[in-house]
Amino acid sequence: MTTTYSKRASLFGAAAAAAAVIGMTGGLGTAAAAPSQSPGTVLTIVDQNVTGAGFNRVIVRGVYPMENPDAVGYLNNLTAGCGGMHYVVWGDDPNEQYLFDRNYPGVHDDIDGFIRATDRDLEFLQQFVVPASVLDEDKDGTDEVFVRARFVDGDCGGRVHNTNVVTGTF
Repeated sequence: MTTTYSKRASLFGAAAAAAAVIGMTGGLGTAAAAPSQSPGTVLTIVDQNVTGAGFNRVIVRGVYPMENPDAVGYLNNLTAGCGGMHYVVWGDDPNEQYLFDRNYPGVHDDIDGFIRATDRDLEFLQQFVVPASVLDEDKDGTDEVFVRARFVDGDCGGRVHNTNVVTGTF
């Protein structure tokens, strides 16, 4: 014999399960726009108001897992053809929107960045300054930006790493 209590418990249990499913799928719409962050790849944006009002420093750092001999070989072939690093800044509102890019051909190691082979990976760091208006992808709200770091090897093939999404008012 079913009691009123067990009917209510069944109804509440079904409602809770339905709410959990709706809650899990409800979050998918907001997170679907930005690609997943590649492990070890990080974006930092620093306001340059002290040294240059109206500008932001974009800093991208990461690693591409690769054994040292492979990383050294990769770098040796990077200067041939169209090899180098290409950084593309994207806005993340429900759809991606191109904001800015910088291309660094070949192997480089200077005050603003590098790409180099280490004992366990291919490591990269690049920083560049952009007008704050470039990162202002939401003219009337909070901005969400990320960077796609693209390794372009000597035969023009690419490997892409995505940074985290940085939120702010730029």
